[in-house]
Amino acid sequence: MAIAAGWLSFNTLVIVGYFFVSKREVLGLAAPDNSWLTIAGKRAKTPAMPPRSQPSLKPIEERVPMDLPEQEEPAIEVPINKPDEIPTHVFYVMFPQPSLELNQKVQLVLNKWEAYFDAELKVYVASGVTPQNPLRIANAYPPGLMPAEEVFQQEDHLLGGVSVILNKPKRKRGFDKVQLGKLVELSEEFAALGGSLLDEERQPASRKTFKNITGG
Repeated sequence: MAIAAGWLSFNTLVIVGYFFVSKREVLGLAAPDNSWLTIAGKRAKTPAMPPRSQPSLKPIEERVPMDLPEQEEPAIEVPINKPDEIPTHVFYVMFPQPSLELNQKVQLVLNKWEAYFDAELKVYVASGVTPQNPLRIANAYPPGLMPAEEVFQQEDHLLGGVSVILNKPKRKRGFDKVQLGKLVELSEEFAALGGSLLDEERQPASRKTFKNITGG
């Protein structure tokens, strides 16, 4: 009886173990090398888990490239070509003693030459023989604006000098040459009022200066 009971217990243990192993394999719990089996009651080995990746200690600027704004190219300044100044002939007549009487005499000369006041340029314009290239009479001291006709006789607008200006003609013949002579003639009339006649370098004008301008 004892032998039969022992043999039955052994077979029962084998059958139970077989079903236990089969159940773990079906559930996917058994290790491929059966490392879960224990000897002398030791616990089954747990497969090692891969280590977690550690966060990078680099600054975010190095880990993630940042889109930097595109730098605009400096604007290239294109120089604006200014039109060349028209060359001119200029005579200066300087008056040492400005006075109201002198203003009156200057105005008489302007009237004689039928000069009119240009309100935009603030100068007097005498047509001469070439209206397309007229003579211009401006204030020489201080340089610039001439008084209008209605204030010409006021003491606040006494003239210290006048400048007579003419654009240089492209050629010295015909009416253009005559107009150059008018430039000299008008300048001498102003100087006859008691002023000093100077060339464009503000040096005393001479007959040689007149000859170089008129070409005669």
